[in-house]
Amino acid sequence: MLSVLQNSLIPVAEGPVNRLANVFDRIFNDDFFAPLTAPSTWFAAPLAIWEDEDHYWVEVDAPGMTEKDIDVSIHNGDLVIRGERKCERKSGGYDTRTYGRFEQRVSLPKGARTDQVDAKLANGVLTLSFAKGDEAKPKKITLRTE
Repeated sequence: MLSVLQNSLIPVAEGPVNRLANVFDRIFNDDFFAPLTAPSTWFAAPLAIWEDEDHYWVEVDAPGMTEKDIDVSIHNGDLVIRGERKCERKSGGYDTRTYGRFEQRVSLPKGARTDQVDAKLANGVLTLSFAKGDEAKPKKITLRTE
């Protein structure tokens, strides 16, 4: 089965400084603290992994992102997905969406065919499927009776 190695990197600005920046941003509607929080913040994109008889599947929620915002690679048997959701702040209003960079790492099983990958980005979801090699597919064992 697939396993998540690293869900996200350590956030750059966490804790009281980040909360104080959010409070001031809301009160004064000012971007004074934005350089501390918006551009360099790392977040965890929601991730789902599963397998069926023929494939391993990975899905990452990537709302509002295009193929230019996401980089997918395989490194030392790990699937590495990096991306950035750019902040397009509007003045006023209320916004609880997550912005910034993310990195997801998934350890691929030895039976995953990295030469047979289907990757698509549609409706805000990145979907990757890896064909299973014959050694990873279930095998039926015939029982004999005596």
